[in-house]
Amino acid sequence: AADVVETLASFGLAYVLVKFFVGVLGEVRQAGLVLVHDRPSYYKILICTLVGASSVVVLLIIIAETKLGVLLIQELHGVTPSVSKLTTSAIAYLSVYPLIDAISWYHAGILLKWHHSTVVGAGSLADIFAQIFAVAVLLYTPLICNNALLVPILAAYAGVVTRCIIVTMAYFITVYPLLKKENTVPASILKLISFLSPLMLSLGIHRISRPLVNLLVARFAASKCDATEAVAVLTATYPFGHLPYGWLNQLKPVSPAFQKEKPGKSAPVIPGRAIGIFCFAVFTFSATMCFILFWIPGVSVAILEHVIGVPHQLAVLCVDPLKLFAFLPFAVGVRAPLVGWLTLHHQTKLILPSVPVRVCTILALLFALPH
Repeated sequence: AADVVETLASFGLAYVLVKFFVGVLGEVRQAGLVLVHDRPSYYKILICTLVGASSVVVLLIIIAETKLGVLLIQELHGVTPSVSKLTTSAIAYLSVYPLIDAISWYHAGILLKWHHSTVVGAGSLADIFAQIFAVAVLLYTPLICNNALLVPILAAYAGVVTRCIIVTMAYFITVYPLLKKENTVPASILKLISFLSPLMLSLGIHRISRPLVNLLVARFAASKCDATEAVAVLTATYPFGHLPYGWLNQLKPVSPAFQKEKPGKSAPVIPGRAIGIFCFAVFTFSATMCFILFWIPGVSVAILEHVIGVPHQLAVLCVDPLKLFAFLPFAVGVRAPLVGWLTLHHQTKLILPSVPVRVCTILALLFALPH
């Protein structure tokens, strides 16, 4: 049980750090959705994406292979040296993940612009099934006994590589031949930065909030209970709690994709009222699922214990945090369509005021609640 908790905590700490960069780079989807009009603009934004993602790869390797990693994981989080060592190893293994993911989301954004949402959805489903298949295979190999940490890491790579191959091939088959070879709309690096920086900053603060929560919870827990156990609870809670509502974030590209005419496309522009009704319907479904899964006694514990494989004692500790997750669809269901509308009209700078509000709220709650 101790090995399970350590492995879970280590992978959770590493994956949270990597997902922070993945989330920020994932905003290139919006650039593909709104700013790619021809082949020159495609290549220009692709180069910027590769440069940014490669910089993240180098940074993650530096964190994993230097004392910076020990400082971030062991000293700041207060975890044991063994957990710290496993975490830095996981960060090194996952360092290339953001690069593959960024390429995938960039091409997914372009596909959405041309109404190929079925392909993007198929890529995401293939990602999930590839991870499940990889885990099912790896569980029957010596790896599960010799180095269990590699199982979720290899599964994550299996998923993202599968998704990247599907959406990239679909782009070159369906969209690339339709793009004009000459510039049709001027696209400069400054315009790209001006468009993406508010989105990346906002999402970056959102993503960094989870590592910040992990850090402060681990430090507060270190003086009262087991910091490793506290981080393990968060690691089990976040993905399960995110499952019924996280996909509401995919409402962001709906307005840019379906409320703007595309050159050479005969598909009609969908009215804003129809998009609003659709967003409300999926929000209602998400909120209902959250309350069924997290508020009906015994449901969340049964899923965590028998489906995900979390030890019973750890699953019981996840119950109260999961109940709080049931209220998040109310925030995400409103925010995502609004961000999409601002993206459609190139008014992403209006998102910036939410950044200091989010930071102040998170810090205030994190320091007030333990007391």
